[in-house]
Amino acid sequence: MLKFSKTIGLLVLCLLLPFVVYGKENYIIEESNIVIDCEGGVFNEGKVTEILIRSKKTSTGWIQTKNVTIKNCTIKGGIRILGMGRNGQAAAVKESSFSLGHTERAQAAAPTNITLSNVVIETHEGLTLLYIAPGATYVTVENSVFQGVNTGSGPIVYLDAESGHNIFRNNTFKATSTREVIACDGSAYNLFEGNNFEKITRGGIYLYRNCGEGGSVRHQTPNHNVIRNNIFNLQDLVLKKVFGFYTEKNYGVWLGSRNGNRNYCDDDAGYPFGSSIDNQDFADDNTVVNNDFMNNDSEWYINNSGANNEINYEPAASVISHEYLTNKISIIPNPAGDYFTFARLETVANMQVLSLSGKILKKRVVLPNQHINVSNLPQGVYVVHIADQFLKLVRK
Repeated sequence: MLKFSKTIGLLVLCLLLPFVVYGKENYIIEESNIVIDCEGGVFNEGKVTEILIRSKKTSTGWIQTKNVTIKNCTIKGGIRILGMGRNGQAAAVKESSFSLGHTERAQAAAPTNITLSNVVIETHEGLTLLYIAPGATYVTVENSVFQGVNTGSGPIVYLDAESGHNIFRNNTFKATSTREVIACDGSAYNLFEGNNFEKITRGGIYLYRNCGEGGSVRHQTPNHNVIRNNIFNLQDLVLKKVFGFYTEKNYGVWLGSRNGNRNYCDDDAGYPFGSSIDNQDFADDNTVVNNDFMNNDSEWYINNSGANNEINYEPAASVISHEYLTNKISIIPNPAGDYFTFARLETVANMQVLSLSGKILKKRVVLPNQHINVSNLPQGVYVVHIADQFLKLVRK
């Protein structure tokens, strides 16, 4: 059941009613100041649904949708947040891209201040699980899980051109696709922090600018993004060789993953700005620090094809063990609220809860099936040391 924190009229109720498109249902949200709280339930009775959070076009311009929160929901399908158009090639986006000021216009038209908290998104019908379309800003995704197999051609999460100032914090990415997990395409000033990338096949986070696709000029470059304190499991990373030469390489993080390497790059020719005059990605002035890359050689951690990027290869804390993914003991639930317990803990054990910098925050002896109180810890990511194992704890 959906719970709305705002008193809403018939108009909003109509906008939240579903309609069927190609085997899936669409839920359209165009009103501002709405909270959808499933209270731990399944959205739309578990039907495959694409939630469209979009601004409204009027005869005088765009009415920007603001302050929408979706929380405590399991969603089968995907979420798309859009203003001028569904993607970077949409008609209104393309028309705006032919003159200066496009980034500002796209951001003024697209939704802003959107929050997804404690949601589980399971991919169906080939949908990208979360698509942040051109111009969307200040989207916060926290304590959420992305899972399933994306049978479409897109990544798990897409941040499209001219978007920015979005936050991804303390999320778990289990879903797979034929592409990277997160595509940051001409999106800037985003923060990726404390996330756990459990399943990476064709890349973790890739920054690029999609030159010329569909004839649209891309203006903004993928700059001033911060990627820190994340865990990248590269065990299943796809690397292909033929006769001793690599025919496919993938990385945990790739800054500048395209740099003109597409046959449509010149489709936006003829304008004296943006990707029309230079097909390079310009993935510059980004920060990639204190991430933990595991289960593969350091050669595949970070590919820096940009300039002035701050990079280090040190994990968030030396206490984090690469063995934590295969340990016998686990934390449940995780993310945790005020309490958690240990699954498969069979004897009395000493436990420590540490910050990512290695500071001991809690120390005690625990029993099997004992509930551990962490209500005094702020939301965030911690390391739990127990029985010679190191576990990641997410406090929500």
